[in-house]
Amino acid sequence: MKFLHKIKKEIKLSVMVILAFSMIAFVENKQGEKLCHEISIMVYDNGTNYFLDKEEVHQLVTDHNNEVLIGTLYDKIDLKSIEKRIRSNKYVADAQAYTNLRGQVIVDVRLNIPVARFMHNGNNDFYICESGKIMPTSEKYTSRVLLLSGDFLNHMPGENIRYDSTYQKIFDLIMYIHDDEFWKAQIAQIDIDRAGYITLFPQVTKQYIEFGKPVSIEEKFLKLKVFYKKILPYKGWNHYTRVNIEFKDQIVCE
Repeated sequence: MKFLHKIKKEIKLSVMVILAFSMIAFVENKQGEKLCHEISIMVYDNGTNYFLDKEEVHQLVTDHNNEVLIGTLYDKIDLKSIEKRIRSNKYVADAQAYTNLRGQVIVDVRLNIPVARFMHNGNNDFYICESGKIMPTSEKYTSRVLLLSGDFLNHMPGENIRYDSTYQKIFDLIMYIHDDEFWKAQIAQIDIDRAGYITLFPQVTKQYIEFGKPVSIEEKFLKLKVFYKKILPYKGWNHYTRVNIEFKDQIVCE
């Protein structure tokens, strides 16, 4: 009896699986026969990033009006090509295109979020995104982020500095500042000279901070926090013009 019960159970399960796959195939077939009546676009910009709007995404979706989607059968629409076109835009981090049963081609776009901007006398400026990707500046929108300057970055790096041996430590420093709300509010600019020596410039106080090479980052910021929390309130916020935290277990103030 147990054997028969087991067989019946397995047959029942197999029938359910077959029915499920049949329903999926039926829905996909029916969906393929539907016409596109609308293109629905959602741009996720983190509320602070306006490099690309819905109209510009629409131009990418339709290949600048060379590809007609409205009135086209679903199974004639190449969603992968649409995604590839959108992702080719430097401001885009990711894109997903799909259809629904209401005749909509839905496009979700997530934009790159800049964390720093390299300034070079107005020439060859670029943003660095939170993923490490290089993103061009825009005449349409300027993001208020950490500024980078100096001869160390006197040329455009590759596509991504996160995995570049030359710039990786600098990216670590940028992200350390970006991810810490206190330092994100305090540090306005990083200057990197030809030798890779770093100087930090605060938002408000007048002293500059000699950071040295981008090593022992957490340790150096712990020392700098001691300066901000213990020394400045006692001496005055603009008492010093120079602070050096380059060397281990030392804070030099002048």
